[in-house]
Amino acid sequence: RPTKAIRESPDSYTTPAIVKTKTGVELVVSGGDCVTGHDLATGKELWRLNGLNPRNNPSYRIVASPVALDDLVFVPSRERPLVAVRAGGRGDVLRSHFVWSTNNGPDVPTPVTDGKYLYIVRDNGVVFCYDAHTGAEIYGRQRVRPGTYSASPVLADGKIYVTSEDGITSVVKAGPQFEILAENDLDGYTLSSPVIVNGQIFIRTDSMLWAVGRPRDPAPGKK
Repeated sequence: RPTKAIRESPDSYTTPAIVKTKTGVELVVSGGDCVTGHDLATGKELWRLNGLNPRNNPSYRIVASPVALDDLVFVPSRERPLVAVRAGGRGDVLRSHFVWSTNNGPDVPTPVTDGKYLYIVRDNGVVFCYDAHTGAEIYGRQRVRPGTYSASPVLADGKIYVTSEDGITSVVKAGPQFEILAENDLDGYTLSSPVIVNGQIFIRTDSMLWAVGRPRDPAPGKK
C-alpha cells in the first residue's frame, strides 16, 4: 500500500473496516495520509481518498479506526479532518464518493454511530453529534467529565458509554439532545474501551477487570 507520508505519518494504529457495497465486500484501511478500499479476495487497491493530512504534518499518525454505516465510511485522522466517504468507487474518489467532512474529529477514540447520528468524543471529553448522512452538526462542544479519553465510546440500548483514563464512565443519552444520564467511578487507570455483552458491561483497568450488572436471562428455549 504505497504512501507519500513522511516520518511518523505512515504509522497507523487503526483497525480496518469491512464494508458491503453494491459491487461486493471491501476492506477499508486508513493511515499514511489516506484511506483506501481493497478487494477482499486479492488485496488489490480499488479506490483511494487522499487528504487526511492536509498540511503534510510529519507526525500525523492515525489511531482512531474507520467506522462503516452500510457503504458510508467515517474516517478519522489526527483530529482534522474526519471525512465521510462512500465505498464502492474506483481510483481517486475525491470528486465521486466524498460525502462530507469536519475538523472536529477525535485523535484516539474511534467514533460510534447508531445509524442516524455519528457521535464523536475528543480526547479532552468534548462530544459532538452529527447527522451521519449529511454531516449537519446536531450538537457540539458538550462535555462529559473533564479528563483524557483514549477509550472509544460504545453504544448500547440507546446509551453511549464513555470512559476516561481516570476510570470514570459517563453514560450519555443517544439522540439529538445531549444528556448525561449517569457517572460511575472505578478508581483505576484505563485505556481500554468498554465491552457490552448480554446486558453486562466489562471494563478493564490497570489492575482489575470489572463486570457491571447481571447477565440477562436467556430467552425461553435458548441457552
